[in-house]
Amino acid sequence: MITKDQLQEIGIFVKDYLKESASSSDQEWTQSFPRAADHRWQHTLNVLVNAEKILEGEAASEEQASVVRAAALLHDVSMFTCDHSVHGRVSAEITEEYLAEHGYPDSFIQKVSKAVAEHGTDLGPIPPDEQGELFSWEGKVLLEADILDKLGASAVTNALLYFGEQGCLSHEVRRNLADGRAFERADFFRDYIWTTTGRKIAEERFSFFLEFLARLKEEVVEVEIPAVG
Repeated sequence: MITKDQLQEIGIFVKDYLKESASSSDQEWTQSFPRAADHRWQHTLNVLVNAEKILEGEAASEEQASVVRAAALLHDVSMFTCDHSVHGRVSAEITEEYLAEHGYPDSFIQKVSKAVAEHGTDLGPIPPDEQGELFSWEGKVLLEADILDKLGASAVTNALLYFGEQGCLSHEVRRNLADGRAFERADFFRDYIWTTTGRKIAEERFSFFLEFLARLKEEVVEVEIPAVG
C-alpha cells in the first residue's frame, strides 16, 4: 500500500519535472503556451480525482488503488520531452526509474509502469469492448480517469479558455464547440469506458456537454439582427 506521504513525494516530483521540462522544451506549442506545465499539472490532479471516484465505486483493493494512484500522478510526466504519440511509453520509463530509485517493490513498479504505458495507447479501430480486454484493470481505470477529463465541464472550460485567447465571439464559440475538436474528442472517447462507475460518470459529463451546447444554441445568435415579432 502506498502512503499519503509517498503520494505527496511522487506529486512533487511530477510537478517539478513538468515545470523543468516545459521550460527547456523545444516543442513549438509549449513555447507559445507559458503556463503549459501548470495546465498539465491541473489535468494530472483532475485525473487523480477521477480515478479515486472509480476506485471507490468499484470497491478496488488497496493494492489496486495504490497502483492507480501512483500511475495517475505519473501518467503524463514526459509530456514536454517527447512526441505525444510515444508519451505513454516514455512516461512509463520515467516511472520505472523514479520508483526503482525510491525503493518500491519490483512487482509494484511493473504494475504502475504497465498502466502508464497502456494509457498512451491509440484507441480504435478496435471496438471498445475488444480494446478493453487488452489492458490491465489498473490501466483501464487510469485510461477512464484520463478520458473523463475530456468529457464534461473541464473539457468545456479548457475550450472556452482557448477560444477566449483567440478573441472569439460567443456565437463563434458555440459553433467551434459544436463542430470542433472538443466535441469530437468527447463523442469519440466516451465509448472507451469499461467500469460501471466510469460509465455512469461519463454519461453524466457528456450529458452536461450536450446540454451546454443546447443552451448556447438557444441563447446565442449570429451577429445579424434576428427575425423578431
